[in-house]
Amino acid sequence: MATADDVAPPTASAYLDPTYWDERFGKEEHYEWFKDFSHFRHLLAPLLSPSISVLEVGCGNSRLGEALLREGVAGGITCVDLSPVAVQRMRDRLAAQGTHGVEVVVADMLDLPFEPESFDLVIEKGTMDVLFVDSGDPWNPNPTTVNNVMKMLEGIHRVLKPGGIFVSITFGQGKRSLESNTCQNTLPVAPRINMFHEELESEDYIFRTNVDEL
Repeated sequence: MATADDVAPPTASAYLDPTYWDERFGKEEHYEWFKDFSHFRHLLAPLLSPSISVLEVGCGNSRLGEALLREGVAGGITCVDLSPVAVQRMRDRLAAQGTHGVEVVVADMLDLPFEPESFDLVIEKGTMDVLFVDSGDPWNPNPTTVNNVMKMLEGIHRVLKPGGIFVSITFGQGKRSLESNTCQNTLPVAPRINMFHEELESEDYIFRTNVDEL
């Protein structure tokens, strides 16, 4: 099995290259950004119920979908990733396990292919962080980064049901209040956002390992 060092990119900008992810997922069987579901269970469990529908954005080769299924989520679990390699390997894994109730779809997080108001809960774990690898000054990020982040947030807002929740597990720190955020001023009704960066420990920062641009 490939290790974190085997698949770490030489530069941060490689995280923006779809080819990097295809090659990585072709070698790597399983990796959890930050930690697995058990580490966040006490935070996520109150948001779960048998009837809810869940979308995981940027599933990679994570096993979060299976963990949610074991928690009793039966309203539909959909996992999406831009990499067809990751999606096919996850489909193969689920089939080999005889796991039903998790759908895996090739999709771009900036252009989610779902009908409006499709999900009760949307989760991303380290996926949005990829958009920030070339953002520049965190207080004044470059326009491309801002545009892509807004596309992602607007898409998530569109597919969330009224009263739905967006959970972001991220390296990012909340430098600005939600009230001053562009998203709050742009979206008709901003979704509730739970950001769990406070739960991360220093040992979890593998995302920055062997990256020489920072």
